[in-house]
Amino acid sequence: MGKLIRDRVPEIVRELGHHIEVRELGEDEYAAALREKLLEEAREARDAAGRAALLEELADLAEVAFALAQYEGITEAEILQQRAAKNRSHGTFDGRLFSTSYRS
Repeated sequence: MGKLIRDRVPEIVRELGHHIEVRELGEDEYAAALREKLLEEAREARDAAGRAALLEELADLAEVAFALAQYEGITEAEILQQRAAKNRSHGTFDGRLFSTSYRS
């Protein structure tokens, strides 16, 4: 079973004297792999213990999010604009609010 890896990983693995096989993904495979990697990195961020580990995992999560955005033609500026708009319309998470029930 394989997974999406950063571009320099094969070089690093080989420099350590190990063997790695890679292939370039097609368009549809790449889009799907980015979305799976996003979930993987989110789980790793959730499970990170300590500030340093969390920082590393959040950086990985951001890298994958920006790669997916770029693939979909979305710029970092658009993401930041959307974030600001969402903060204005729905607020932030600063209040630490947690919904315990909701009825419509």
